[in-house]
Amino acid sequence: MIETRNILLIGRTGNGKSALANVISGTSKFKESEFVNSETKDVQIEIVDIDGINYKIVDTVGLGDTELTMQQVLNKLADASHVLRKGLSQVLFVTSGRFTEEELIAFDLLRTVLFDENIVNYTTIVRTKFPGFLKPEKCAEDKKRMENDKRTEVVKLCNKFIHVNNLSEDEDPEQKARENSRIILRTLLRTCQDVYKPKNLDEMNERIRGYMTEKEKMIKEMEELRNKGQLSEEELRKHQKKIESLEKEIASKVAQPVQEKNPGFFEKVGAWVGEGFTLAGEGIDKVLENLLIQPIKRCKIM
Repeated sequence: MIETRNILLIGRTGNGKSALANVISGTSKFKESEFVNSETKDVQIEIVDIDGINYKIVDTVGLGDTELTMQQVLNKLADASHVLRKGLSQVLFVTSGRFTEEELIAFDLLRTVLFDENIVNYTTIVRTKFPGFLKPEKCAEDKKRMENDKRTEVVKLCNKFIHVNNLSEDEDPEQKARENSRIILRTLLRTCQDVYKPKNLDEMNERIRGYMTEKEKMIKEMEELRNKGQLSEEELRKHQKKIESLEKEIASKVAQPVQEKNPGFFEKVGAWVGEGFTLAGEGIDKVLENLLIQPIKRCKIM
C-alpha cells in the first residue's frame, strides 16, 4: 500500500501559496494570481508522487481575501478538517516577509478549531519571493528580522523556517529559481514522516460529519443533473438554498469550539459585526446571524 502524507498550505492572498503548490508538484494545476483577490476560492487537492510516497497537497482559501465572509472562512476550515480527518504531516505557513493581522488570526483559528498548541511542531514557515534564498547568510538575516517583530511570535515557535523564490515563467523564463526551490521544498517534505492527529481534529469532524456528508451529496446531485442537461433553474435554486443552509449550520459548528476554547476571540475581531460587539448573554447562534455575513475586509484586531 502506497503511503500518503497530507500537507496543508495556508497563507494570505498574494503570498505565492498556489505558486508554491505548483513548485512542489511540478505542475500548473493550482491557479496563481498576482492580484489582491484570490484565485483560490475553494480548497484544492492534488496528489504528488515523490520517491514512491504520495503527498496530498491541500491548498486552502487565500487568507485575507476581501470578498470572503466569516461564514465562508469557517466553511473552508470545515473543508480542511474533512480532508485532513486522518491527520497531517506538515503545515506550510506561506509568507512573503511580513505576517498580517488576518494571517495571525487565521492561524489562531486553525490552532483553536482543528489542532492544538502542538501544531507549531508540525509547521514550517515558508518565506517566498526571496531573491537571496540560496545564500545562507541572507536567509539568516531575513529570519532574524522576522523574529524581531514582536507581532510574529509564531516565527520563533514554529518548527522550521525555509526560504524559496517561486518566480513566474515571465520573471524567470528558464525556471531555475523554481527548480532550486522545488529541491528545497521536497527535501523538507521527505523529513515530514510523522502523522499529527490531535483530539481537536477528531472532535471537529464528529461535529460536522453529517452536515459535510449531506453537502457533498447535494453538490454531487447538482453535478449529475448538470451533466445530464437536467439542471433547471428551479433545481439549481433548490440545491443552492439547501447548500447555503448546510453551510450556515457548518459555520456554527466550527465557531462554537472557538468561543468555548478561546473566550473573547470573536470580541478581538469585533469589527466583523461592529464596535462594542460581545457574545455575552446573546447565544452564539443569534450572534452568528450577524457575524457570518460580514466581509473579512472589516476585520481588525482591537
